[in-house]
Amino acid sequence: MLSVAAVRSSSGAANYFAKDNYYTVEGSAEVSIWDGEGARELGLAGQVTKDAFEGILNGILPDGTGVAQVENRQAGTDLTFSMPKSASIMAYIAGDRNILSANLRAVQSTMKWVEANLAEGRKDIDGKKAPIRTGNLVYALFEHDTSRALDPQGHVHAVIANLTQMPDGKWQALHNRAIWKANSVIGTIYHAALREELGKLGYQTEMTGKHGTFEISGVPREVIDAFSQRRQDILAKAAELGVTSRDALASITLRTRDPKLNVGDRDALGRAWKDKAAELGFSGKDLLELARARSMQERAGSTLQRGYQAIREVIATTYEKLSDVLGPDDPLVDRGLARMGQTPAVARAQLAVASAIRIHAEREAAYKMTDLAKTALDLGLKGVTVDLVDQRIAALTKRGSLIPGAGRDSDGVVSMVTTAQALATEEKILNLVQAGKGRATPIVAVDDARDRLQSVSVHELNPGQLAAASLIVSSADRTVIVQGIAGAGKSTMLSAVARVAEAEGREVLGLAFQNKMVADMAQGAGIKSQTIASFLLAHQHFITERSGPGYDEARAALANSMIVVDETSMVSSKDMLTLHQVVESLGIDKLVLVGDRQQLSSINAGKAFAMIQASGGTMARMDQNIRQRTTLLRTVASLANAGKAGHALRLLGNNVIESQSPAKDTADRWLGLSPQDRERTAVFASGRDARAAINMRIQEGLVAEGSLRGEAIEVMVYERVNLTREELRYAKSYREGQTLEVGRGGMRDVGLKAGRYDVAKVHANGKIDLRKGGQRVLFDPRKLSPQETHDRLQLSEKKIVQIREGDRIRWTANDKPRDLHNAAIATVVAADQNAVTVETASRQRLTLGLSDPMLSRLDLAYSLNMHMAQGITTDKAITVMASYETNLSNQRLFNVGVTRVRDELTMIVDDKAKLERQLASNAGNKTSALEATGRLNIDNIADGGPERPRAQELGLPDGPKSGASDKAQYRGAAGKGRPGSGEQGRTEKDRSDTLAALPERSLGLDL
Repeated sequence: MLSVAAVRSSSGAANYFAKDNYYTVEGSAEVSIWDGEGARELGLAGQVTKDAFEGILNGILPDGTGVAQVENRQAGTDLTFSMPKSASIMAYIAGDRNILSANLRAVQSTMKWVEANLAEGRKDIDGKKAPIRTGNLVYALFEHDTSRALDPQGHVHAVIANLTQMPDGKWQALHNRAIWKANSVIGTIYHAALREELGKLGYQTEMTGKHGTFEISGVPREVIDAFSQRRQDILAKAAELGVTSRDALASITLRTRDPKLNVGDRDALGRAWKDKAAELGFSGKDLLELARARSMQERAGSTLQRGYQAIREVIATTYEKLSDVLGPDDPLVDRGLARMGQTPAVARAQLAVASAIRIHAEREAAYKMTDLAKTALDLGLKGVTVDLVDQRIAALTKRGSLIPGAGRDSDGVVSMVTTAQALATEEKILNLVQAGKGRATPIVAVDDARDRLQSVSVHELNPGQLAAASLIVSSADRTVIVQGIAGAGKSTMLSAVARVAEAEGREVLGLAFQNKMVADMAQGAGIKSQTIASFLLAHQHFITERSGPGYDEARAALANSMIVVDETSMVSSKDMLTLHQVVESLGIDKLVLVGDRQQLSSINAGKAFAMIQASGGTMARMDQNIRQRTTLLRTVASLANAGKAGHALRLLGNNVIESQSPAKDTADRWLGLSPQDRERTAVFASGRDARAAINMRIQEGLVAEGSLRGEAIEVMVYERVNLTREELRYAKSYREGQTLEVGRGGMRDVGLKAGRYDVAKVHANGKIDLRKGGQRVLFDPRKLSPQETHDRLQLSEKKIVQIREGDRIRWTANDKPRDLHNAAIATVVAADQNAVTVETASRQRLTLGLSDPMLSRLDLAYSLNMHMAQGITTDKAITVMASYETNLSNQRLFNVGVTRVRDELTMIVDDKAKLERQLASNAGNKTSALEATGRLNIDNIADGGPERPRAQELGLPDGPKSGASDKAQYRGAAGKGRPGSGEQGRTEKDRSDTLAALPERSLGLDL
């Protein structure tokens, strides 16, 4: 594993390390060595001496020149590369010292990559400090052999000095942000390099977790655990806090670090290790001899000398190549003779990069090349190293399969890539939006819109609601966008629109991302609704099949319709394109996209809603918050919506409470409320771990106080594993005890019928034993087609949930015939050994037998995550966020969490200052192919709304209002002239009235 730590800035930094004998020990047998292009430039080589090390850490070059001599100067950065525990056991207990040399080589190759890709300085460009890639570092390597608990733990410290040489030859401070941000990438590269080195020594390895972590095959788990005292302490603390994520464990590791114990007698310590292993029946000698035999066979060089083992490997390699050639077609790998001429490692690198592209492309439209390389290495294919992966990425970029993003202005370095398919998808969406300008028939005349809308609305529409509703009913453009902040009253606005449209003989159909949102739309706006997925599934074949009775019938049924999409920010680019193509092919008159681009985005690739806004789509804004009922919460919500989460966090003041155990204290705070306040107070958590811990503790508290009654009923539930379809093509994604569900129709290509299978065993050859009742199926996930787009596989973890009378639950799947929707809340009103009776939010009571499949699709619902929270309104809330959950602590999730609440918000966090910094660095934005390639600016814009380039700049057909501002968009749609005619024919009073009706984006705060 890899850990990163700062070498603190102080005048005595180097003396501190020397004093503790931590990095430099006079006469030590441990290895120390200078490395890096920067070190070579300065003439630093060989063993590291105390004086030279101290000088470099203090920024003093060998010639006496001082670099970056400023107050509170940081001395450097410590990257600690730790071998897998099994490797340390084989090195120090079994006595294979070659492993230590292999580890040092792996570290050196990794640091070479770090130096080439992450070494940066900063330069003043137009008054701003911009990063410049330098390609050189000054660092020292120190090899150590014990953990803090004095277990065998081979590790190498790469202490990088705060120095780098700029392209102009000047030495200055290192800008180490890229190194810190890429810590998981660096760890993956190291693990891949070490796996390769150990393979040369004859060891076989098996993947054990994320980021390429592995162990040597054959070292028993009980031996590994026995020499992992520090790891056990960390896991115990994690269990106490109720967290399991890698980020959380890393945070615990740092917070619980004791000073490293001094080794008084290293020989005695080594003997104690061997004695402890012997008590467990392990010496490692047999495993060492087997590895040496394999290594000798590899080095022998001829097939005859290698014997039977070598012949078997040749056959296996040939079979692997032929299988790839004859297997599922993959356009991202070489085929035929080109493939047959490659080495196995090169061939596997192609497969790994192809899979990595598909894994990222399912979730993002563009992605960092370093992340792409990391994902390819994490697949753990034999012989695949970062050099081979980088070569393949370069080859795919050269031939156009990958398209480089725009280089940064400071030094032209390209960090992002996208695909031609992603670019084409986004371009087609914008083309269809442009093509629909002026193509719709206004529902009512613009002069009548306001009065008609106010007359049918249950509540008087405010200026923002009225502006949006007027645009929808009077615009002549097919696609209309309503950008409305959380709490702007979009449901009330849509209700008025629907009533006017229906009065004019228009059918109104609502679409939403999930069934819970569908139900909310039907109830809140009175619009008949369904999921986007179901609508597209039923109609997408009409995109190409534009004739026949079925097409004519569908076109007639929808021709006079208006489709309204709610929470459009959650719609992927793929679905957005398909939706527009269906609308165009069936002649649907109006498509209304409603949502908030600042809230949660699609799980899958793209941010189409924000992209359409930024490109100049016809749009109205709803910026007036009518949900929050206190000045504080209105201001906090406005700041969050403007991307100023840090300001909002500070403004909450004492409502933000720091805790060493956020999940525990959140549950206890809710349990301390009166029954009435509990009903008014929601609990939100950013991460799955925290949500699960809160749910369990609240349930335990309710049982203890007697609020939950009767005997607990245990139900086996299935919790979805969040993997892309491409990841399901790899055996490393499966674990014994999981379940694999195959959707309706089954999958003939891999011999699976529809149904639920238990994962019984994962074989080293990549095949998986599946069990279904008494039936055994040998499943080869590699045979899954990489081109398949319909997802009919779902991998789940089993867990036991106890439920009692009074428990609050939520559904995790849909049962439409019984009106049970994914994410909807229900209450258990009775439970016994025969059945469970629930009451839904609509007061419907339903009794489920213990074998009912919906009882396996539930979870406790005392706490909800932010994706479940979007669309919810509550009087009060307790929200927990942790700075160590780096991916989940972002501005979008924060925005959702603080905008759900009317009256009172309490946030419980692990570290307020760290969380504020984390929120500032992570907007939580999705990527766009057009944005990555520099053709459209979506997120990196000044306050006041999205920049709107002209259509010609995007290579799109020109159309009315393509470059207009937000205000001009509304003027053109609701002015007295022809709808869509802009300012033409309008009086000064008209313009003044329109400006007065449109809410301003400004917060009116001096921040």
